[in-house]
Amino acid sequence: MEIEKKNILFIAYDCNNKAVWNALKIHVKLVHSLGYNISFIVDRRYQQIVQLDYPSSKLYTYKSLFDLMIKLKSLPETKIYSPATFSTLATFLAKIVKSKEIYYWVQGVIPEESFLRHKSKIRYIGLSIIEYLSLAISSKQIFVSDEMQRYLEKKYNKKYIQSIVIPCISEFSDDNSKKEKDSFVYIGGMSAWQRVDKMLAIFDDIVKMNSNAKLYIATLEKEQAQEYVDLYLSKENHERVEILSLENREKIQNFLSTKEYGFLIREENIVNHVSSPIKLAEYLSCGVNVILSASVKSYASYIDANAAGISLKEEESISEKFNSYIPNRQNALNVYKHFFSEEIHLLHYKELLK
Repeated sequence: MEIEKKNILFIAYDCNNKAVWNALKIHVKLVHSLGYNISFIVDRRYQQIVQLDYPSSKLYTYKSLFDLMIKLKSLPETKIYSPATFSTLATFLAKIVKSKEIYYWVQGVIPEESFLRHKSKIRYIGLSIIEYLSLAISSKQIFVSDEMQRYLEKKYNKKYIQSIVIPCISEFSDDNSKKEKDSFVYIGGMSAWQRVDKMLAIFDDIVKMNSNAKLYIATLEKEQAQEYVDLYLSKENHERVEILSLENREKIQNFLSTKEYGFLIREENIVNHVSSPIKLAEYLSCGVNVILSASVKSYASYIDANAAGISLKEEESISEKFNSYIPNRQNALNVYKHFFSEEIHLLHYKELLK
């Protein structure tokens, strides 16, 4: 029997940011598979991105946020999916005048992120007002973690009962390659917030317990990675590190599938408490057990409860847990299946969109 087609309009806000656009497309794919016709509205400067990257039934454009607000009210679609605070503010007239349903994908806590960077209370207050209004305007919300939902409910003293949690989703899958024994991997950039320095200190401790351990650092910033190794890793362990670049996505999948452990180290702050790192999903989807900071609160608890890796508090030594831990590929894959897979997310979206 043919599925009855319904319509939903995605605001392709900030689609010029490749990471944001790729993440949004995954959500578009999920919603489309539930029988929805997909339409987009996009800043006219970037319409070529949407036209070329995802075929849509309709494509609308806008030239300013005010123009977006007017058009959202007038367009025929009654369901609107917004991936940002400002684009959600622009749905105000559509919600108030036309009673359209607004789905707000809350990707982060922007006021807190801003305060960490700028230390400005005025900016924090202003952005919190915008965040509050966006949440108030939206009919239903998509959070990236349970911890994010709890935090925002406490911050604004409001229950968001018509909401779902959709963590970041991996494009990879385990290819059943043989695991290299005692192998460790870090994949990603060299920015300070990614705590490569802390990771290397932890790896030093691991080598004291496992003299066969080898670390692979896959990054496009190879020179910076080498500088970090020279600065933060004991000289006698330098030969245990291989730095490489993997630009092809298929190669990354195969590379991860051959490794036992993956590092994901973050600082102790609210931004990390509520986060859903894509790196975590990528590791788990390839059967990699994760050495994860406990600061990633929602997902560290999943890792611990399902023996899919090791979570560490800020000052906790890995030696307290590593010696008794045995890596388990299937445990990692089970966590991905039960918390991160498309099948689970489809069930959540089906409930949200009804």
